[in-house]
Amino acid sequence: MMWLYLLALAIIGLVILALAGPWKGEPAPREESPEAGGDDVDLLLSRAADQGLSAEDLETVQFDSAVRGYRMDQVDKLLDALTEQLRHARSEADGKSQESISG
Repeated sequence: MMWLYLLALAIIGLVILALAGPWKGEPAPREESPEAGGDDVDLLLSRAADQGLSAEDLETVQFDSAVRGYRMDQVDKLLDALTEQLRHARSEADGKSQESISG
């Protein structure tokens, strides 16, 4: 008698799968390992090492998607580079304003 319940459950499952049809949604993003080589952030930072980051660089950068959003190591690298660039720009601006005051 138990096998009849299992058979009925299997048939109901097959009917539901048949009615649902094939999956047409987007595949889940795959997480890439950090050892995979140069990603967009690494390439951007190496290109911008001499002249700094521009607004266009920030508009075009692409972060790899991870299970819960973006890869934290990529975002951290970009934010660290921006922080250093802003500190350097501020120290240069402070130096120039000190020269104009004393000069």
